[in-house]
Parts: sequence; structure tokens; C-alpha cells
Amino acid sequence: MKKYPSIDLGRCNECMGCVEVAPHIFRYNKLIGYMEVIELDEYSQEDVEEAMKNCPEDCISWED
Repeated sequence: MKKYPSIDLGRCNECMGCVEVAPHIFRYNKLIGYMEVIELDEYSQEDVEEAMKNCPEDCISWED
């Protein structure tokens, strides 16, 4: 089963740490003012988990 990274926007402080670690997976959407996950066919587990480790609000997780 394919896993997708998810951001809990209620906890996110928009520090941009995930963008620094994995800009090919995460971005800040200026139009809506929120962090978002870029839609991809697959996500590097290593890169997502590195972003998770560096998230000060612990708001990134995997979803099935």
C-alpha cells in the first residue's frame, strides 16, 4: 500500500524546515498561506522521515 506524507496544518508553525530538508516534497503555498505536500507518484521515505525528525511541531506523518 502506498504511503503519503501529511502535514497537520493546525499544529504547523510554517517554520519551513521541511522545505529546507525536502523541497521536492514540501512547499509553502503563498496563495492559501499554508504548507503543503507536493503531489508525487512516490515519496522518498528517507527524505520524508528526515523532514519529520526536523519538524519542531511534530506535525508531519505518514498516511495510507
